[in-house]
Amino acid sequence: MHLQSLQFTQFKNYDSAKVILSGGVNCFSGNNGAGKTNILDAIYYLSFTKSFFNAVDQQNILHGKDFFTIEGNFLNGELQEKVRIAFERGEKKSVKVNNNELKKFSEHIGSYPLVIITPNDIMLILEGSEERRKFLDGMIAQTDKIYLNDLLYYNRVLEQRNKQLKLFYEMSFFDITLLESLNEQLIRFGKPVFDKRKKFLEEFVKVFRKYYLDISSSSEEVQLQYVSDLNEKTFENLLDEFENADLAAQRTTKGVHKDELEFLIGGFPLKKFGSQGQQKSFIIALKLAQFEYLKQQTGIKPMLLLDDIFEKLDDQRLNILLSMMAHDAFGQIFITDTHPERLKSVFNKMEKMDVKYFSVKDQTISEI
Repeated sequence: MHLQSLQFTQFKNYDSAKVILSGGVNCFSGNNGAGKTNILDAIYYLSFTKSFFNAVDQQNILHGKDFFTIEGNFLNGELQEKVRIAFERGEKKSVKVNNNELKKFSEHIGSYPLVIITPNDIMLILEGSEERRKFLDGMIAQTDKIYLNDLLYYNRVLEQRNKQLKLFYEMSFFDITLLESLNEQLIRFGKPVFDKRKKFLEEFVKVFRKYYLDISSSSEEVQLQYVSDLNEKTFENLLDEFENADLAAQRTTKGVHKDELEFLIGGFPLKKFGSQGQQKSFIIALKLAQFEYLKQQTGIKPMLLLDDIFEKLDDQRLNILLSMMAHDAFGQIFITDTHPERLKSVFNKMEKMDVKYFSVKDQTISEI
C-alpha cells in the first residue's frame, strides 16, 4: 500500500499544490517555515481524518479563505483508492473514500496505517499523562475498530456523567438512579478499554525493548508500565467508593481516562532520571516498535513520516535509522530537511531505493 499522489487546496500556508509521489522515499527540502511539515500533516489527515499538529480544523484553513480540501490517491494491492477530505467554516467535515461519504470517521482509522516521528515527540515524556494515553490509544485504534468505538462511547458517557455531576451540585439535587445508569454505561465501555490496553502493552513492551537495545547500544533496563486503579479494584467498586468525591469535584475522578503510561529507565521515571540521549533513544524505540506492531497486525508496512530528523537526532541514532531504510525495513517514507544536499548524499548511497526529491519554496512544491 502506498500513496501515489497528493493534492490540497487552501490548506495551511498553501493556496494549492499537487505532487506525484514515489512508492519508496520522498524527500522534501526547504527553509524553516516554508511548509514542509504541512505536507506531512496533509498525509496524516488522509490516514486519521484530522491534523497531527492542530486538531481544530478551522485553524488549518489558509488565512483569509473559507475552506480546505486534501485528496490522496492510494494503490492498495491492485486497487486504486481515492480519499478526499474537505472542511468549510460553519459546516461539518466531509471524508469520502472512492466518492462514498463516510458516516463515521472512526470507520476510516486504520485503513491506511501511518507512523510519524517529529521533534515534538519529546512531549510524550515531558507532558502529562494525557499525551501518553493518546499515543497508546492511537496505536491500538489503528488495528482494533471495536476498541476505538468503545473508547469513543466511553468518552461520550464520561462527558454526560460530568455534566450531570455538575448539575447535581448546582441544583443541590441528587438522583441515584440516573447516576447508576451512567455508571453502568461507563463500566460497559471502560472495562474493555482497560483490558485491551493491558494486553496490548504486555506484547508491545517486548518489541519496544528490542528496539531500545538496538538504538542505544546499551543494556539499560527500560519499561512501559500501565498504571490504573482498575489493576487493584473493580470499576464498579471505584465508582461507588469515590461517589462523594465525584459529587464534590463535579467530575469523574476515577476511570480509564485517568490511567497513566509510565516510562521507566533502571526502575526510575525517565523524565527525571533519563539523559537527553536516553530520552531520544526511548522515543525512537517507541515509534519503531509502533511501526513493527502495525506491520505485524495489518500485514502492511505503514507509511513512515519523518519530520526534521537530521536536525534532531545524533549521528548514532540517525545511522541506525538509515541502516534500517537501506535494508528495506520500511515501506513508503516521507522525510523533510532544510538541506537538499544532505538528503541526496544520504540516499544516493542506497542504490536500490526509489527516491524522489522535492523543493518547497514560496508555497510551491517542485520536483528536483
